[in-house]
Amino acid sequence: MAKGFSATTVSSWFQYRCERKVRYELSSDSELAGIPITKDKREQSWAILGIRFEEEVVARLGRDVLRPSRDEKVLPEALSAAFLAGQRMERFAAQINLLPDRPPKFLKETGLFLNRNIADLVRRDVSRENANIVELTIIDVKATRRATPFHKTQVAFYAKVLDEVLKEMGQSNVRVSGHGEIWRVADGEVAESGLHHAETFALAPYRRLVDDFCSNILPGIAAKQLRHDIDETFFHVYFKCEQCSYLEHCRKSISPELSPVHRDVSAVAGLTHEAKRLLNNSSIKSVAQLSEAEGLSKSAGLSWSLSRRAGVLVTRAKALANRSILRTEDEHTYLMPPKVDCALLLSVDHDPVDDRIAALGYCRVENGQPARSAKVKIPESGSLAHEGAALIEVLGELISDLTQIDAHNRSVSDGTLDADPIYAHIFLYEPSEAVNIQAAIGRHLESAAIRTGLLDLVRLFPPEEVVPEPEFRGVHHLPATALRSVIEQLYALPVSVAYDLRQVSQAVAGAEPYAYRPEPAFERPFSSLLSIEVIRTLRENPSKAQSVEAISEDVRSRLRAMTGLIGWLMDRNREATASGHALLRLAKRPFQFQTTFNPLNAIDLDVLMACEILENRAGLLEALVGLARPFRRRRDAGQCFANLHFDRHFKGPQGSRRIIFRIPKESQQADLSSGDMSLILHDDTPDLRLNPALWSQIGCRIVQPDFSLSDDEVCIEINRQVIRSQEYRALLDRVKPGGWFVDKAFFDVNTQRAASFVNYLGT
Repeated sequence: MAKGFSATTVSSWFQYRCERKVRYELSSDSELAGIPITKDKREQSWAILGIRFEEEVVARLGRDVLRPSRDEKVLPEALSAAFLAGQRMERFAAQINLLPDRPPKFLKETGLFLNRNIADLVRRDVSRENANIVELTIIDVKATRRATPFHKTQVAFYAKVLDEVLKEMGQSNVRVSGHGEIWRVADGEVAESGLHHAETFALAPYRRLVDDFCSNILPGIAAKQLRHDIDETFFHVYFKCEQCSYLEHCRKSISPELSPVHRDVSAVAGLTHEAKRLLNNSSIKSVAQLSEAEGLSKSAGLSWSLSRRAGVLVTRAKALANRSILRTEDEHTYLMPPKVDCALLLSVDHDPVDDRIAALGYCRVENGQPARSAKVKIPESGSLAHEGAALIEVLGELISDLTQIDAHNRSVSDGTLDADPIYAHIFLYEPSEAVNIQAAIGRHLESAAIRTGLLDLVRLFPPEEVVPEPEFRGVHHLPATALRSVIEQLYALPVSVAYDLRQVSQAVAGAEPYAYRPEPAFERPFSSLLSIEVIRTLRENPSKAQSVEAISEDVRSRLRAMTGLIGWLMDRNREATASGHALLRLAKRPFQFQTTFNPLNAIDLDVLMACEILENRAGLLEALVGLARPFRRRRDAGQCFANLHFDRHFKGPQGSRRIIFRIPKESQQADLSSGDMSLILHDDTPDLRLNPALWSQIGCRIVQPDFSLSDDEVCIEINRQVIRSQEYRALLDRVKPGGWFVDKAFFDVNTQRAASFVNYLGT
C-alpha cells in the first residue's frame, strides 16, 4: 500500500531523528490500528495556541492577504493558482495547498505519494535583481520563542514542492526565493498578542538537508516492515518523546513491569539516541545485556562520547536490573556543601511560550524540617507585571530570610553575639530552574523594586545583563545547588529514562512521606516541572484548567520531596565521612551578603575588579571539579599521569630534586608538559589533591634533563621547600609502588597583582 508523505514528516525527522515516528506517520490510521499501535489524538493546548497565534498574525495583514473562506480550511485550487500566476492583487496568500498534479521527481521509486502540504503564508515580491521576475517567499508562523532548524527544514521542503508546482504551471518568470522566513512570537510579547518577529534565513543549507533526507534516508525508513508480528523500526525513548503521539506505545518497551532481559535499553537514564544505536550494533539491546557489559568502554565501534560514559551507563543498568541504589565511580562532588544549617528551597516553573515564570515556590528548612509553610505564587497571567509581582512576593521572602541570617553571622563574627554561625545554602532541583530565575530577573531590571529591594537577589542570580557578582560565583558562595546534578554524579538509581523528582524521590525515600507522588494531571514521564499542557490550559481555558490551589499544592509537594532528598544526601555524607571518604566537598563559609560590589551601579574599576576576581574563582573551581573526578577519567581526558612508577632520582639545581618516573601505557597520552605551572605530585588521596591550601607542599614541574628520556619516562622536579614540607614527607612514607600521580591543578599569578593595581588606580 502506498504511503502518504508531507512536510510534517520532514519536520518530525529533523526534530526527533526517530525512524519509528517517521514510519508510523507514513502509515494510515487503519494500518496502525491493525497492528495495533495506539496514537494519542487529543488536541494539545500548545497546538491550539499555535493555530490561534497564526490566525492573529494573518488577521493583522488585513486585506493584503488572500485567505480561505470561513467554511474552508485550505485555499481553493483555483485561487491558489491565480495567486501564484500573479493574477491576484494581494501580496500574501494563506493556507496554500502545495500539491503538484504529478508525483514529484524526488519521490520516484520510493513508493510514497505526497499528502497535502499547506504553507502558512506565501508572499509575492518583485525580484530586486530583475523587475521581470517575481519571487515567492515561504513563511511559516510558529508560536515559539526561536526559530529552530527543524522549523527551517519544513520551509525548505515547502520550497522544494513549490518548485515542482511552478514547473507544472510553466511560470518561467516566477521563482522561489533563496530565503525563507519564520514568523515567531515577538520578543517581550506574549503569544496572545499576535505580534510577531520575522526571522529570515538562507534556504540553501536546509534544502541540502532535505535533499539528503529524501534521497538517502526516507526510502530506507519507508521500506521498514511493519506488521502485527514485526516492527523493524529503530526507536529510542527519551525526554524529546514527551509530545509524541506514539509515546504510550513506545513506553511499553521500558515498563518497570518487564524483566531486565526484556526491558529495552532505552530505560537506562542518560542514554542518547546515537549511543543506543551503537549499543544495538554491539548486540546490546536490553537492560540486562548492558548491566553485564563489563569492559564496554574498550569495545570496538563505540564513539568517543559513549566510551567515556560507558562506566556510568553500565552502573545505571545494574541499578535498574537489581532494583537497587549503587554508587557511581565519582567519589565526591563539589556541587553541594557538607554542612547546611538552613536550607533555602526554590521551585521554578517556566512557560516556554510566553517566556515567563508560571509558578514560583519557596521554603525555608531548618534541621530537616520546614520553618514555616511554603510560599507559592502562581502569576495571574503571562504579563510582565504579574511575573514581577510574583518575583517580589516569593523571592522577597527569600531575601528577608537571608538578611536575617546575614545579620546573625555578622554579629557572631564581630563578637557581639555568642552563638554558632549559620551555614545557609540555596537548593533547586533542576539546573534549568536557576537559569529561568536569572532570565526572569533580567526581564525586570527596569523595576525599582527589583533594582533596590531585591538587589541582593541580582547578586545571587546575576542575569546576563549585569556583571556577575564574583563572590557568589566563587568557591565559597556558589548561589545554589541543583539536587539532580548531585544525585546524577554520585548515584545510579533504579529509575527509568530520566532523573526526574518523582522517580528519584520515590526511589530513595521509598514509602516515606517526603516522596513526590503527583496527582495524575501533574505526572510527566521525563520531568516533574509543570507541563506545558497544565500551564497553557491555565492561561487559555481556565474553566478546564487545574485550579490554582491544585497547582500550588503540587509545588509544595515538590519542595517537600527536595527536603527529603537533602536529608538523604546529608545522611549518606555523614556515613561516608565516618569511613574517611566524604562525598560533599564544597567549602562554604557561614553565609554573609557580599556588599562590596553593586552590579547595577558599578564604575569601570568595580567591573574590572569583579571580572578579575571572577576569573580567578572560576579557574580554581574548574580545577577542583576536574580533580574530583576518578583518576581514570582524569587520565583519559589527558589531564593526569596516573599510576607512575618511581625509577630513580638525583639532585637538581638550587637544592631541588629530580625524579624519573615510568609512565604506564594508559597514561602516555596525557597532555602535560614543561609549560604547565600548576602541577601537583600526589598519591590520589582526595584530602590532599582537593585541598588548595596544601598544593604548595606538593607542587612540581616537568623538566627535560641533560640526557634523553625514553617514551615511557617523565622527569619531575620539586623544589627544596616542597622537599622539606610535611605533606611531601608523609607521601614518601605511604606511597605504594605504582601509586604516584601528577595532575594539573590551578595557578594564577595575575589576580593579586591586578587587584593591587586596580586598588591603586581607585585611590
